[in-house]
Amino acid sequence: MQRAWEAEADAREMVLAFNVRREQGRPIWAWPTIAAAITAKHPWVTILCESCDSTTDLDLRMKPRPAEVSIRAVLREVKCPRCNGHGRPRIVRLSQ
Repeated sequence: MQRAWEAEADAREMVLAFNVRREQGRPIWAWPTIAAAITAKHPWVTILCESCDSTTDLDLRMKPRPAEVSIRAVLREVKCPRCNGHGRPRIVRLSQ
C-alpha cells in the first residue's frame, strides 16, 4: 500500500509541475505519460485548437492506449469539431 501512495505522490508531483510550466508558457522538457496522468488522478486532457481557440476535454481512460507513452500521443486522435481539424491542437493542462 505504501508503494501505491508513493507512486501516486510522484505522479501527482510530475503532473502539477507540468501544469505550472504550461500555464507559465515555459518549455516542456518531460511530458507526463498516460500512466502518470491516470495514477495522479488527472486523467482529463484539456486541448486547445490554436486556429479557432476552442477547447476540448479528452478522458484518457476511455480508450485503451499504451500506458508508457506520452500524453502527446492523444493529439494524433484529436480533430477540432469547430474548424474540422484545420487548426493545430495543443495540450493546455491535465485535470481531475
